[in-house]
Amino acid sequence: MSTKHLLVAGGGTGGHITPAIAVGQTASEYFKVSYVCTPRPVDALMYANIENVSIMNPPRVDKGHRIFLPFTGGKSFFSARSLLKSTGVDVVLGTGGYSSFFAVAAARSLGIPAALFDSNAIPGKSNRIASRFCRIAYTGFSGGGKGLNCQVVHTGTPVSGKLRRVADSRATLGIPENSSVILFLGGSQGAAAINDFALSVATENVFVLLQSGETDYSRVLNRSGRLQGIKIKSFVRDLSVWYSAADLVVARAGGQTIAELAHFGLPAVLVPYPFAAEDHQTANAEAVVQTGGAVMAQQESTKSSGLVNTVVNLAADTEKLQKMSQAMSSVFPSDPALSIVSHLRELVQ
Repeated sequence: MSTKHLLVAGGGTGGHITPAIAVGQTASEYFKVSYVCTPRPVDALMYANIENVSIMNPPRVDKGHRIFLPFTGGKSFFSARSLLKSTGVDVVLGTGGYSSFFAVAAARSLGIPAALFDSNAIPGKSNRIASRFCRIAYTGFSGGGKGLNCQVVHTGTPVSGKLRRVADSRATLGIPENSSVILFLGGSQGAAAINDFALSVATENVFVLLQSGETDYSRVLNRSGRLQGIKIKSFVRDLSVWYSAADLVVARAGGQTIAELAHFGLPAVLVPYPFAAEDHQTANAEAVVQTGGAVMAQQESTKSSGLVNTVVNLAADTEKLQKMSQAMSSVFPSDPALSIVSHLRELVQ
């Protein structure tokens, strides 16, 4: 019996790409695996060491220059059809982004089974439309299937297999033994509000780890001045050491970020991006807050001294952090990637 071919389509943001790669790597034991992404810089960075990657430059299907959509969309659709036919794909998984949309639409037109994954509590508009072409959708959150027009299975959100707890992480980073360690993440692109908040938290008793994003890196580095208790990187490809060193994380509330926090059992202060589509990051944060694994703060509050004090005090409260850690660890089912792969194998039997 020949090995089946799985095409994983996801690109445009780290939240689409990370689960694509995580599922693809798990699936490689059972499938021949290839990928489709976009030409965006984050795709080039994250797929850099991955084999069998094709690039598609599709238009947005939810907004933009809609007058041209029949032309640009048609070109992307037939390009996706050509790719699926020429490579002998047996099943398609879309993890989000517009390359994902056209890949699953092309699969439907060719009679190839297709599935979707969505990491957010509120599925994106592109995925809601694309679900019409799919047999099944997998969700990160238990209530994340609203608006999806196919069978829905809650699997949790896959994380990279490279993310592992690292011993002696604080010594590796040169962090003083008695410091509380707070990790600040603004997503793969960074967030100026969270960067500025991180600078205001770094004190004698608090060590700050900050992933600033490429765009804001120079400004943040200049503003950090002579602060001693802070380490700043524009982007960290493998956050294992940083996650392992942290007592508390202040982060955006993207589905992928929350999955990684759950993987490490890290208590969090979640600051939803206020302009996220349909305010889905607030919905994500609320779902985690209900478990007790996180607290939520609005972006405007990051400028207040009150929140600074709250975060610093929380980072030093070991009993509270332990309870939050246990709650965060229970947010998702175990091994989401393997669960998704098991369902994909059923689709091609």
